[in-house]
Amino acid sequence: MTLSAQPSILWLWFFWQFFPILNLIFYIFFPFALFIGIILLILSSGIVAKIFLIFINVLHKPKEGVFLRSKSDKDYCYWSLRAIVRKWPTWLARQLSLPLFELIILKMLGVKSSFSNSLNEGWTDCEFIELGKNVKIGQGSFIVSNLIIQDKLILKKVKIKDNVIISAHSIVLPGTIIESNTILDVLSATAVNQKLDGNTIYRGYPARKVEGGDLLKDESKFKASIFERNAVEEYDEENLRTHTKELSVPFHFYIICGWLIIGGSFMLPGFLFFIFLFGLLIPNLFSITFSFSQLLDLKFMALLLSTPLIFICIYLLHLFCVALFTRWFYRIADERGPNQGVFDRNLDESSTTLDYYHFLSFLFKYPIFVFSRSPFPWLLNWELRFLNSNKVGRGTVLEETFFHSHINFGDNCYIGTATHISNHLVDGVYGEENLTFFGADISNNCVFSLSNGAMPGLQMNHNSTILPLCATVKYDKLGKNGIFGKFPAKKLTMEEIKKLIGDEFYGE
Repeated sequence: MTLSAQPSILWLWFFWQFFPILNLIFYIFFPFALFIGIILLILSSGIVAKIFLIFINVLHKPKEGVFLRSKSDKDYCYWSLRAIVRKWPTWLARQLSLPLFELIILKMLGVKSSFSNSLNEGWTDCEFIELGKNVKIGQGSFIVSNLIIQDKLILKKVKIKDNVIISAHSIVLPGTIIESNTILDVLSATAVNQKLDGNTIYRGYPARKVEGGDLLKDESKFKASIFERNAVEEYDEENLRTHTKELSVPFHFYIICGWLIIGGSFMLPGFLFFIFLFGLLIPNLFSITFSFSQLLDLKFMALLLSTPLIFICIYLLHLFCVALFTRWFYRIADERGPNQGVFDRNLDESSTTLDYYHFLSFLFKYPIFVFSRSPFPWLLNWELRFLNSNKVGRGTVLEETFFHSHINFGDNCYIGTATHISNHLVDGVYGEENLTFFGADISNNCVFSLSNGAMPGLQMNHNSTILPLCATVKYDKLGKNGIFGKFPAKKLTMEEIKKLIGDEFYGE
């Protein structure tokens, strides 16, 4: 045995003896290190976004008002730019499910808030928002300082004072002032520029004071009506029995397609990443001793400055691979899937066709998620055109929405956050149900403002707007140049419109 071989044997012996301890240390500290890395990623994205916002605000200072939704209006264009800069770090912060870090990011990006507030269950805009102490936002609720209606952008400051509760699925619209110790009830919304008094409960849309109701006089009757019902509802056991049949699209085909789309989209980008990492970064950047003289080395500086651009290019290649692989399977399913219509889910012929429709819906979900949650959400429009699943006109903006295939958008449409536009609906009870499958045609300059719903067969004409908490019915037809509200959606009168969004919208 040579002397040069002895150190290797000693290291091997040391590793063998202490492997259980090293393994234990790895399993204890690796999740912790990963967690710290994710936190640093979120904080660094917030810092970078803050730097961009400082430069943007120097070029054009944010201000309140009613602005034209057009490229010619600087206030609208810079508001859109600020919203895009904030979108990625705020989404990252929400994924961690730690309210403290989400609140830090919101404060970093412009929200004036106390650390005693609970904001992680809802959605909060980042500019022109002032919150007091001990503010609670319920799940699915929104506090927004902006609202798009037809060709206008309303941008107003929202002030919520101490000890206010915004209940689940409620909306606070621009210009709202809520005094202390007030509750906005479930599924309620304020009007633009509305002021809510303190120590009060508000309900409805627009929110109104809840007057004191009669006290429950006989509690036993109330409990009996809910928990001690004698009447037994009868069901047809045949309808409740599970009917099994062989799927036209086998379940393992779902798994294979999902694996190829998700896993395959990382193969080429991952290969290029490893080549760049081990071929350039490690030998030329990480393996050398740093000195200030290297800052004058053109090769060193070129590699240092180009690294973020190369990472972005690799990430964009991953997105392209997701769209490409999805497109291959989407075409197969679309050719075998149903045309629009109503289908009986119990007939073998219809069920066979609908299996491909469900497979089509399965393929549609992942690419929508990947593109809309990326740092480049505007690429979602390109991805939909590439799949040939939807027609998307120029200038159309799709926020964090839920929609399906065969939903066609005209030019300059705006689809607000938490809007759900569906192409299908299951009618009936189990065992006797049909599936209605119709797309939607949304014309130019149409707006779904916030938390809206649209059922299959919708036809929405030019320059129409659906206000918050409004939804359509099947085969609904909305006329042009209208502002629609309530459920089912109906065209509002001038008095109703002014009551909800104010005279200022019309320049009065």
